[in-house]
Amino acid sequence: MDKEPFPVALLMFALAPTVCLVLMWPTGDDDMWWGAVMALPFYGLASLHHLITKPYRRQRLMALGGVVLMAVVVWSWLFAAYGDPWGWGTEMFYISLAFCHAPLLTGALVFPHFARAEEHRMAIISGVIMALPLCFFSLMPATIFL
Repeated sequence: MDKEPFPVALLMFALAPTVCLVLMWPTGDDDMWWGAVMALPFYGLASLHHLITKPYRRQRLMALGGVVLMAVVVWSWLFAAYGDPWGWGTEMFYISLAFCHAPLLTGALVFPHFARAEEHRMAIISGVIMALPLCFFSLMPATIFL
């Protein structure tokens, strides 16, 4: 099988809502929320297209699920340690952004080393890329654990 290229288009579609959410979170700018909402359908279509047309679907979904699960744990820990965001200062919003996207870095650096075959590495990295906006949205299930 040919070596799979880096999914640049998937990265761009995943970055669009993520950038809007990252800009919205510390500032509270509601217009950025709507930018993310408008970009999410395109991200969803790009992710589904990538899952359907590329091989090694299981590896992609395992990486996606692992990163999102780590993000839910991080958000749960942040809410348990620092309370709800209503009492946070601006610096805590930036810290929470760094922590909620830390599972992406962890997944991109650690998960490919557990690949059973060399051709699974890019599939795992693609799964991590698909988790980019979902790391921020993991705060919603984390609030259940408060």
